[in-house]
Amino acid sequence: MIGSTSWVIPGTYYENALLLEGLVDFVELLVYTWDEDTKTLLFNEMDKLLQLDLSYTVHLPMDRLDNVIRAYNFFEEARFPVINYVLHPIKGWRRTLGEKVALENLKELIEPHNRMVFDVGHHFLGKKFPAHLKEAIVEIHAMGVIDGRDHLPLDRETAAFIKGFMGDLITENVLINFEVFDLEDLKNSLKVWSDTFVE
Repeated sequence: MIGSTSWVIPGTYYENALLLEGLVDFVELLVYTWDEDTKTLLFNEMDKLLQLDLSYTVHLPMDRLDNVIRAYNFFEEARFPVINYVLHPIKGWRRTLGEKVALENLKELIEPHNRMVFDVGHHFLGKKFPAHLKEAIVEIHAMGVIDGRDHLPLDRETAAFIKGFMGDLITENVLINFEVFDLEDLKNSLKVWSDTFVE
């Protein structure tokens, strides 16, 4: 499945998802923190999001563990059909583990887990993702990484690296999420990915 972040234009979760319907299979709902504004927006847009022909992942908050837990509980209690939760290994993260939580590699920290998110930008710009954890990867954060900058449109060199690094481990069960934050950048990334992986 191919996905995008919920921020490709300035707007709400639904406004972005509406634009992405038909372009991708899933949208990663970016929940950077958990406050009343975020909770209210998601509550008000949840039914509309479910009417779109999309699946959803959630990037859990990155600031504090209590916000992670509150956001996770919000989606679970609402029975919102999240196919994967992305979690940064912040202090105390093991308390939050549900069966759909996957741990992302950071530039400065990689914590082993049985469900991993491979962020290509973090790999290039920081600690290298350990080869022995490749089989635990359930989601890839794909993007271009050029001259020390990530979250750029996917380029052919980075796409070729992903293909070589993952090999036969890229299957229909691995989510491919383009972490670029512009609609045209996403469209360009999708073309490069298709040219690289679709034979």
